[in-house]
Amino acid sequence: MQQMWEDSQRRLFEELGQYQGADMQFANAVESAGIATSPLAGGSGAFDLTDSQAHGRVTQPRVERYAQVVRKLNDARVAAARPQIDVLAGLEKATLDSSSELKSKQIGQVWKLLAHYTSPKESRNIAAGACAYLEETFVEHVDRIVAQYPHDANVGGIPSTNRKIRGYLNVQFGRLGRVPAFLEMFNDEAIWAHMYTLYRCGFKQELLKYALDMEDIITDSDPGFVAHLKGFCDQAAAIRSDIPVTAASLEDPYKAALYKVLGRGNVSKKAAAEVVQTTEDYLWSSLAVVRDAEQIAAATGHPRNTLESLQALMLKYGPGHFDPNGNNPLLYFRVLLLCGLFENAVDFLLQNDRFQIEAVHIAIALAFYGLLNIPSAETMPSSFGSYLVAADNSGGRAMLDFSRM
Repeated sequence: MQQMWEDSQRRLFEELGQYQGADMQFANAVESAGIATSPLAGGSGAFDLTDSQAHGRVTQPRVERYAQVVRKLNDARVAAARPQIDVLAGLEKATLDSSSELKSKQIGQVWKLLAHYTSPKESRNIAAGACAYLEETFVEHVDRIVAQYPHDANVGGIPSTNRKIRGYLNVQFGRLGRVPAFLEMFNDEAIWAHMYTLYRCGFKQELLKYALDMEDIITDSDPGFVAHLKGFCDQAAAIRSDIPVTAASLEDPYKAALYKVLGRGNVSKKAAAEVVQTTEDYLWSSLAVVRDAEQIAAATGHPRNTLESLQALMLKYGPGHFDPNGNNPLLYFRVLLLCGLFENAVDFLLQNDRFQIEAVHIAIALAFYGLLNIPSAETMPSSFGSYLVAADNSGGRAMLDFSRM
């Protein structure tokens, strides 16, 4: 079984054009007598697919689940030049079926994220795909909170989008014991918190409709906001936002957070700090301004935000910034994936013995969809920055060398 899997996996790399003929390097990854060793981690290698026991070697059930997906992919590639197979769905099912072994549900979310990068709507647009994923998971969070605290949410009637958002905020403010005095209110409704949460969920058109319905009230706070929002949602090219922003005008942090992602004035990070508290919220707000960089730059007159600058910042922060105690390696892994740092993400996860098998198959999926930067034999660097990642001299982007896995 193991030999079949090794042959199948090697054949897949060759067909994808990623395997560079490093037969000895691959062979050394799995030692014939037992557990292979990783030159970096000093433990099990990425391609060690067995449990070592006194009376022989037993293929891990988790590996067999993934192997079935790869075999189907290989068969499909033999049958057609462009195989019509949902690789991500197959790998996601293999992960879910292995949840008792992995003891983690987070890894299953990876396939949902990658699906956004490969969908026709967001394909190749990293910021758009990442935002769509973060919005989708936030909607799930809102629904979960409302269902968990029905009395506090007090949705009532038909649970429309606005009712659910209102219920979610009721729970949030209920935990505080009161609605903060600095929030701008109308008829017991925190209007800027409501609008920000709609946009955080990705409900752009619902946000616009809500703002139009509340235009008379919003005008008292910002006369030009609704016009700005309409132009932004319609992707109008001539949006300008010369509104002066002061601490007094942005006392409501939800208003500040919404202004920031819509390019409404020059908003400091501190002004929205009370709203943007989680890693997911921070990444969404950062990626949203990258996704809509052209519109925001036109509106504010400031240089456009780039994905490259966000990537550089996340690499500078490193895993210790997001996971100081080292208890949750998947957190930084997801940060890297959300920022489109696929090569670095696989390299990072491969160094964790617990998730090495998943790292290999995530690499397979990324390679299948053409999302990995992989050196050719002609451009193979002479030295590597780490176990899998090397600097690309042409553009500074990392590269992933399959032959060293």
